[in-house]
Amino acid sequence: VSHFMALQIGVLLKGICYLAEEIFHLQSRHHGSFWRALSACVPLHRHLPLLLVSGLAYAALFDEDGGQLGLHLVLASLGQLLTLMLGLH
Repeated sequence: VSHFMALQIGVLLKGICYLAEEIFHLQSRHHGSFWRALSACVPLHRHLPLLLVSGLAYAALFDEDGGQLGLHLVLASLGQLLTLMLGLH
């Protein structure tokens, strides 16, 4: 479950990185619409249900200690960012 959660976090972080680059092209590529750029970069319609289900399963596993859950999510996010930065994806 933690690996699946980390993969979903990675997809969202990758989309956010794409969105940061696409903001400079809002007028030329997306006709000034931030929502068009967001939907092109972050595939929420596909990954949001998976993220919610895996997030709920992940929270259920680490229900006894909320601090532990936060630490695991931060470490998974940092691991995915490192993977993206090194081009290991």
